[in-house]
Amino acid sequence: MNEDVTEETNRLIFVCTGNFYRSRLAELLFNHYAAPLGLRWRAESRGLMVSGRLHGMASEARTFAEAHGLAVPDRSPLPLLVDELAEAKLVVLMCRAEHEPMMEREFRPLFRALVSRGALRSWNVYDMPGPRAAWGAEPAPSQPCVSSTEHIDFAVRALVAELAGQENA
Repeated sequence: MNEDVTEETNRLIFVCTGNFYRSRLAELLFNHYAAPLGLRWRAESRGLMVSGRLHGMASEARTFAEAHGLAVPDRSPLPLLVDELAEAKLVVLMCRAEHEPMMEREFRPLFRALVSRGALRSWNVYDMPGPRAAWGAEPAPSQPCVSSTEHIDFAVRALVAELAGQENA
């Protein structure tokens, strides 16, 4: 491990629209894969348009997580807050086309600071098909749930491997 790294845990935030499906699944998978490696990272997830109308976690994400032996915490979606962004070592937006404009509009100074220090990444995981009116979002490209859950799993595994490599360098 790199001796220059402090023993404190690095905060990673996965961000999607409603914190109901994509970011929630990414959070669970990241913490599951990172823990046995002893990574000094802890993932959380938040949403950019949390409405209070959604509760729990999308059944597709819950089913995927439980099929992989993960316990799914019983909590409602959480909104992204300014202080959380300021404290994050890394922020991953689940869908570039959808979330970058929202982040820049809602958190312009922090968005730009994250970009300038290389602490913002954007993936291309689209939301599940179906109405998005529950949080007031416009229709956007979607992908089948089986595709997006596998996409999230693959991307999270790659991120864990990358961070493990950095810590062990």
